[in-house]
Amino acid sequence: MLTPINAFVQLTAADLQARKRRWTSAAVLYAVAGAGLLFAVGFAASALAVWLAATYDPIIALAVTACLFLAVAALALILNTILQRRARRRSARASAVRGAALATALVALRRSRGTLLPVVAGIAGLTLAARMALDEDDDDHEA
Repeated sequence: MLTPINAFVQLTAADLQARKRRWTSAAVLYAVAGAGLLFAVGFAASALAVWLAATYDPIIALAVTACLFLAVAALALILNTILQRRARRRSARASAVRGAALATALVALRRSRGTLLPVVAGIAGLTLAARMALDEDDDDHEA
């Protein structure tokens, strides 16, 4: 009887190890790509500043380059705000759906006179765990 459980545990452990290796290699490759992107943006900004300095005044060239970086930063902040609002709306909808599922399960439990108690307990546990995780995520984002 322990053999199927051991086999399942070993398969799960092997899958988790493979997933960990993939995530680690992906993180390293993304870090290398990010560093390359930063160098490319830096050299492009330098080239733009040198070209503008040759065409116009060096102070104007640096001001234009700084304004471009400021515009990119403002765009990133606006995009982040939009994505956070969208995520909050999605979590609110998901919470409403989980609440409706829990209410339906409670009605079914009342009608079945206790035979569905384990199912309802499982659904309630998952719902509460998800809400606690959402509360922790909200606290992390607000800080």
